[in-house]
Amino acid sequence: MNSQSIASSPEVISLPPDKLTLARAYYSRGLAYDAKGDYDHAIADFTKAVKLKPNDAKVYYNRGIAYYAKGDFISAIGDLNKAIQLKPNYSIAHNNRGAAYIKKGDFDSAIEDFTKVIELNPNDAFAYNNRGVAYRDKGDFISAIEDYNKAIQLNTGYADAYNNRGVAYQSKGDFDSAVGDYSEAIGLNPNSADVYNNRGAACYLKGDFDSAIEDFNTAMQIKPDYAEAYNSRGNVYSGKGNYDCAIKDYNKAIDLNPDYASAYNNRGAAYQCKGVFDRAIANHTKAIELKPDYASAYNNRGIAYLNKSDFARAIEDCNKAIDLNPDYADAYCNRGMAWLHLGEWKKAKSDLTIAKNMGRDIAALFYNGYESIADFEARNGVKLPADLAAMLTPQQ
Repeated sequence: MNSQSIASSPEVISLPPDKLTLARAYYSRGLAYDAKGDYDHAIADFTKAVKLKPNDAKVYYNRGIAYYAKGDFISAIGDLNKAIQLKPNYSIAHNNRGAAYIKKGDFDSAIEDFTKVIELNPNDAFAYNNRGVAYRDKGDFISAIEDYNKAIQLNTGYADAYNNRGVAYQSKGDFDSAVGDYSEAIGLNPNSADVYNNRGAACYLKGDFDSAIEDFNTAMQIKPDYAEAYNSRGNVYSGKGNYDCAIKDYNKAIDLNPDYASAYNNRGAAYQCKGVFDRAIANHTKAIELKPDYASAYNNRGIAYLNKSDFARAIEDCNKAIDLNPDYADAYCNRGMAWLHLGEWKKAKSDLTIAKNMGRDIAALFYNGYESIADFEARNGVKLPADLAAMLTPQQ
């Protein structure tokens, strides 16, 4: 419905029709407002229609969709609940309620809704894809991949399903399969900046930096204001040791999105690699301000304090990182190194043992800063206990 129909609707509403006709007029105008992206007016009209015709599932459904578009997922779920209560096999309402549950992080409820859609429409490729997204976000990558497989089987030209399966493979660490799926998606939709960005990320994780940069460049050509692509390309430049180019890309990402916590954290890491620790700390601090539960930013700021020999603050930041992520091996390792410099041998051994048991190469980290055990002892005026010295000696 176009803007002409919005203009004409008040004339209909101003007539003295019966309630049914009036409800239909409000509903029609609500659809027109919704199509224009004017969700507040759409919701107002759907609400008037609901009051006149309280048992109409489609009015609740459309008001729920307007709430969803506004980001009010709780209200969206409430309206979709009512639509489904009135019409239990309302497939599209189950589908969109599932999408709202994903936004709320209630993945089990989302899976239940998409499963209902599949029961109603066994050949609905979109429902399999959407359930795959819920499984993926829940961390069940195997079930996600199974659903994406089914979606692709039902619709071999489904670019989003290939892209989403690539994300699931990437999350499992299967970067080759991820790159393959992203390439299929690009073949089907060569103008998707997001897919190029995703493939670039997978290439980066594979260690194929040149291909990653090429993909990020293409993503930015398609979408010049793509902050994520600049941030991702910055990570590749950091991986190549080109910290000045990395910082330029992080600067651009932050210019495009001043609230981009990851870009601040990554820029801080690049400054650390250049030995500019105060700037690193400032960037990690900004990342934490933007995202208070950002364990990586706390850990990275802790490393900067460690490099400045401010061991108390390093330990404080590592404590916070571990509180946020109890399985954070690097944070245990870095805290252990701080204890080591303070001569707290028991605490150092405890943290370094935890990090080692989590798979961290603690000896390699130690030798990033020192040539040998003797070098550490000479520079710090201490004598390491034999057990700690053994832990920090590379195995032959």
